[in-house]
Amino acid sequence: MVADWVSFNVIDTERQDWARGWAALKRFAEREHHARVPYGHGEGAAPLGQWVAEQRGAYRAGQMTGQRAQRLERLGMVWCLADERFQENL
Repeated sequence: MVADWVSFNVIDTERQDWARGWAALKRFAEREHHARVPYGHGEGAAPLGQWVAEQRGAYRAGQMTGQRAQRLERLGMVWCLADERFQENL
């Protein structure tokens, strides 16, 4: 019973939060033609820039599933902004 409660109230909520963040990033990327979201940027009430920074952190820490990483990469996710800026300046 406890496992069901945790699954419903924690795991499903996390999935829903991730799905909302991904949808907000998708809207941003379609509108701006890139996925380099400034940290302080929000989409409506959603703090999208913070969400993107959390995804980068999870990716670096090896805590992100391959499926999620692929979904973000299809939107043009930049995992390391410093590396991208370096490449642009070459």
